[in-house]
Amino acid sequence: MDSASDLIFDSLKEEPIGETDHFLWFITDIGIVALFKREENFETYSSNVEVEANKIALDITKEEKEYLKIEERQLFLFYS
Repeated sequence: MDSASDLIFDSLKEEPIGETDHFLWFITDIGIVALFKREENFETYSSNVEVEANKIALDITKEEKEYLKIEERQLFLFYS
């Protein structure tokens, strides 16, 4: 694993900042992580992530979005 993946993975051990229908949300040293809760169609997750972020008062519309898979966990990383 690279150092960015290590930082993200370590943050997933902490309490999430929120939970929505499809995601658990975490703050990391490099950005906000939306961890997929289940194995579903990627398009389902991608189309819901911004709507669900708004439900927990996160504005991610101006952030860069990157899809990652770390140790079988799927997530979106949002960063500036």
